[in-house]
Amino acid sequence: MRKYRCWFLCCCFLGPAAFADTVWHDVAGLVIDGKGWDQGIGTYRRLPDAAKDNIPDSVWRMSTHSAGLAVVFETDSPSIQFRWTLTGKLAMAHMPATGVSGIDLYHRNDKGNWFFLSNGRPSGKSNASSVHTGNNSSKMREYMAYLPLYNGIESMAIGVAQGKQFSQRPKSNAKPVVYYGTSIAQGGCASRPGMAFTAMLQRRLERNVINLGFSGCGKMEPVMAELLTEIDASVFVIDCLWNVPNKNLVEQRVVTMGQTLRKAYPETPILFVEQSHFKGPFPTEATKEQRKGIAKLKKQGIKNIHVLDGKALLGDDAEGTVDGVHPNDLGMARHAEALLPVLKQLIE
Repeated sequence: MRKYRCWFLCCCFLGPAAFADTVWHDVAGLVIDGKGWDQGIGTYRRLPDAAKDNIPDSVWRMSTHSAGLAVVFETDSPSIQFRWTLTGKLAMAHMPATGVSGIDLYHRNDKGNWFFLSNGRPSGKSNASSVHTGNNSSKMREYMAYLPLYNGIESMAIGVAQGKQFSQRPKSNAKPVVYYGTSIAQGGCASRPGMAFTAMLQRRLERNVINLGFSGCGKMEPVMAELLTEIDASVFVIDCLWNVPNKNLVEQRVVTMGQTLRKAYPETPILFVEQSHFKGPFPTEATKEQRKGIAKLKKQGIKNIHVLDGKALLGDDAEGTVDGVHPNDLGMARHAEALLPVLKQLIE
């Protein structure tokens, strides 16, 4: 019991007294991973300013959520503080505040793997939290802080103890994975940001994953296909079947998406994800229509088009969702496990 208590005290978030003698670093001045654009984009947004007048209003609103954004840094501080101010509601009926609006902190352990340390639990619009890192030496350690999945950030700062170092690694030159999809891709309904399957893939692949999941709005419109071509990706993943408003639109939108991406990038792999499903007949009607579109693309001679079977995404025990559609943490882990080997192969 004593060992358990020591571990808990090392990782839990503390009260206001923990902020004395803290040096703060404004995240707006730091490198933020998970962004597909370097210029002309708000600090905590996922789409560039120039897109606002061309895309549906609903997509723009969702793009102000910070899903997939993360700050990677190094410090020798024995504690790390966070201050963050939110723009929207704290939680949802089927998704906790820790996932909607919280901060997740990971560190790279002695084996070189990312390991969950603790989370910043939001309680209102403005929030402040502190975590003991367990680092009582002068050794620099690497950390990663994930931003909220279903809320926007107005401001954010990371604090370390006075006299301690704080630095960031250079931005990676590796081409990112671009994941375009629905609320599921955005992170609904993970219990915390690091449990979104896109975040799991980012840690396992050691590569930026650009989360372009837009809740209710991942509809594969032609304007979105054009927008994706602005990112030079290692692979494009298209996972939109839950949001396309009419199954009769699916085939043509798949064809347009494939043609648009292939025109811009003749060799880049394109992976279409089938509808996640664990009950009823499979394939779903939307999946059938997507398969027709993919067949047309291949008949046109478009190569390097791939498909992920939707049956692999949730398992067959009906335990992977909160509501029959949106994954819980178990469902998120199953998504990541299904996607990981395919993405590894396509990237290589």
